[in-house]
Amino acid sequence: MGSSPHAIPELIYLPRGRVLGDDFALPRAEYFIVLPALLALVGLSSWLLSDDLGFVFSSVVGAIVGFYTLWGWLFRKQPTRFSTLLAMALLLGYGGGAVNTLLTLPRSSLTMSTVMGFDNGVLSRGIGAVLLSAAVLFFVGEIYEKPIFGRDFRFVVDGKTRTLVCLGAVAMVGGYATHLLLFQGPNSAGGHLNPAGAFLQWFYGPVTAIAVTTFLMTPRGKAKLFCGAAAMILILLFAIVGRRNAAYTAIDVLLMIEISGYQWRGSRVRKALIVVGLGAVVVVGSLAFMLLRIAARNSSHPRRVTVTQQIKVASKMVQSGGAVALAGTSTQQNLQKRTFVLGFFANVLDGSMTKTPALGLDAVQQIQLAIPRIIYSDKDTSVSEENLDDRLFGFGYRDEANSILTAGATDFGLIGVLIYPLMIVGFYRFVFEVLTKFLGLVPMMFIALSSILVMIATEMPLTGYLETLRVLPFFGLAIALFMALPVITLRNE
Repeated sequence: MGSSPHAIPELIYLPRGRVLGDDFALPRAEYFIVLPALLALVGLSSWLLSDDLGFVFSSVVGAIVGFYTLWGWLFRKQPTRFSTLLAMALLLGYGGGAVNTLLTLPRSSLTMSTVMGFDNGVLSRGIGAVLLSAAVLFFVGEIYEKPIFGRDFRFVVDGKTRTLVCLGAVAMVGGYATHLLLFQGPNSAGGHLNPAGAFLQWFYGPVTAIAVTTFLMTPRGKAKLFCGAAAMILILLFAIVGRRNAAYTAIDVLLMIEISGYQWRGSRVRKALIVVGLGAVVVVGSLAFMLLRIAARNSSHPRRVTVTQQIKVASKMVQSGGAVALAGTSTQQNLQKRTFVLGFFANVLDGSMTKTPALGLDAVQQIQLAIPRIIYSDKDTSVSEENLDDRLFGFGYRDEANSILTAGATDFGLIGVLIYPLMIVGFYRFVFEVLTKFLGLVPMMFIALSSILVMIATEMPLTGYLETLRVLPFFGLAIALFMALPVITLRNE
């Protein structure tokens, strides 16, 4: 659909000489009128109906709009905005996840509310609130948030970037070899997170996306071989970083290829092959991830097992037979209910409607958790959103799918659900725009890609957003210092 440029203030889209481009696409009527109106109408209808029909219909609509946004963003070169990405993530995570469970979970003729043990109307109001939150993000973001990348921006690969991705692959392998990194994350023995491990965790997603793009953009020669080996090593780590992180990193890879200006030879066929191939790698990595998880459970010390030990145990399981089938069955069973992240949020929202919510206490606790121990050594690390919800609303949760929506619902009910996502987008855009004034191309690409990874993750608690936000200036500066050093560059000779 067309846009209405005359109806939009042009001052917020004037060129500012940004390192990521300054030719900004004007807001699209599709995203500040059509989709917000559709989501708001369906969301309100679901809220008013408060039955399983409203829940199913709203989930399907949310999933369709989420996939439509994802397709336009990755394959139709539509603008990248934090607000749009967060709305997309909420629609896919809550709506798409609910649809997946509806289609895959055996439940005979029972409704989802009955199977999951929810009161009538809880799920319908929950998904309705998700759609309303996404509608607000689409509307406000499309008008007031500039795209992250200008239409004139193209990522240029040079010798130092090639060196960075090759050293990055070595650093990631070294992180696992020295146990700075463990299965699914950095080593936090004794409750203290090693800065080097935290950096490598942040570093992985962006460097993988840049490594694949660098390999594709480098002409044939020695440098291409080195970059290809680095990209292969990093992609193989999909089996260790986790299924969701692997899927999100794959999305970053596709985005990076698009904004690099890579010329697709063979056009659609070649493009489809790369997309399908990347998807296949994610699936295989997910199966390997589940096998390694099972291997950890079978070890003598599950909580202290290293990746090397897990691989050894998994190898023995494969040799004994049936391990691959077990991983496949476990993955299938896990995905039937694991994608239904709507339940926790819907229950919290329902509780906030009948009892007094936290009135900001959840945000205060999560902000305290995000403060480094070197600054706040006496912080209480035992607090959690689930414990707070249990105390306020009489639940019995332990470890659930926290998100920016559950934080908003815990603190202020529906008002928090609508406001908290806007606030987190605003914080990220402020920090992002400040950093663009001081950092160069490659550091800003790392910051942009890591921020995008945070935005497209549905199950991201408020603490997760804040922890990533606090390290962006420091880790971005580390990349900038590397790019400024007179290191050996990989030339394609």
